[in-house]
Amino acid sequence: MGDATVEEVAGLADRLQWPTPVRRRAYALATTPTSRAEWASFLDRTLLAGGSLSLLAGCLFFVAANWGLLGAYGKFWLLDLLIGASALYAWRTGLDHLGARWALTVSCGLVGAILALYGQVYQSGADPYTLFLGWALLILPWTVLLRFDPAWALWCAVANTSLYLASENMNTVGLVNLVVWALAQYFRPHLGWPQVPLAITWACLTASAFLNLLGEGVGSGLLAWAVWLSVAGTYGYHKRLRGTLAALGFSAVILVTTAMGLGMLGWQDHLSWLFVLGIAVIVQVTGLVWAIRKLPE
Repeated sequence: MGDATVEEVAGLADRLQWPTPVRRRAYALATTPTSRAEWASFLDRTLLAGGSLSLLAGCLFFVAANWGLLGAYGKFWLLDLLIGASALYAWRTGLDHLGARWALTVSCGLVGAILALYGQVYQSGADPYTLFLGWALLILPWTVLLRFDPAWALWCAVANTSLYLASENMNTVGLVNLVVWALAQYFRPHLGWPQVPLAITWACLTASAFLNLLGEGVGSGLLAWAVWLSVAGTYGYHKRLRGTLAALGFSAVILVTTAMGLGMLGWQDHLSWLFVLGIAVIVQVTGLVWAIRKLPE
């Protein structure tokens, strides 16, 4: 491990006032090289995740291709059997087993395939957002039961797709995910990765504010971005969440650089404006990294 890891352990030990034996144990764990057994466990988990996602992607593409070799009932039976087999495997092995959690996560994805197939076969004429809304509601009990981060990420993606298709407003999606991020932080680890709604908030509100600077999009984009910056920034500073503060900082760098570029439109005939923007980005990123490194423990 590097000096940065030891520094983080030391800061955490000082903040939580660990006793000397606990400090020594933490330093030993932070500086011990990864063993073969740990690498084997990592590869096992990675291959299991990759295989599960590959199976899910294959099933979804199979339905989307609308092959004529199987009729509608054949496709329904195929998807139902896959979901049933995954649920049976999870029930037999128990949710404490990693494979069972991935099996139910795949089942959550297959629910969307069944809904898409139903709409394709019976021509329901429903709005697209209702498909994703129904999908999110149906897999919500499984997501809560699993308490598994990939299942949580899948649910967030489905729910946010429904929300965007219904509202067509990035500010709404961003602010709703800000609330979900706060709930995920408060109830952690019972909901799942707080980074998932935070990443969605970052993308939506940064894009909305960026479009505002260009004179496009919803007029309240910069206001929504400022609300997110103040709320998440205050919480991140209080809890010393360096990743959250870094995300906020890079969002600010994007918008400040964009505003500078718009103010320098008259310099387009000169190459110096690109040089000035490059220097501005370097200075901003350097200041951000320095501020995060100097954050008190």
